[in-house]
Amino acid sequence: MHEGAIAENIVDILKETKEAENIDKIVKVRLKIGIMSGVMVDALLFALTALKEEERIIKDTEFDVTEINVKSHCVLCNKDFYFKKGDDIMLLCNKCGMPLDIIEGKEMEIIDIEAEQ
Repeated sequence: MHEGAIAENIVDILKETKEAENIDKIVKVRLKIGIMSGVMVDALLFALTALKEEERIIKDTEFDVTEINVKSHCVLCNKDFYFKKGDDIMLLCNKCGMPLDIIEGKEMEIIDIEAEQ
């Protein structure tokens, strides 16, 4: 379970941002996590909740996660393929059999920090 380490890294980023931007309170953090990122969203949120007891900086912070579906592309057929959570994800073009390039769905990003100064 690497979600605990990811949660700690998120808190470190928030600490750095708080110091650099002279922020008093972090109200909300929006995250974007691809369904093929390898991150279990429930486990990450659990780890962040557990860290609220130790890290004063996120004691009252709300974490909002948007899961990103997979978008892939066949360069030979110039066709896009879309997969959502729960789909059987085939990374081969169903027309020509070529491996698909993953365009979206592997990312993990902090997209927004809402704060009070």
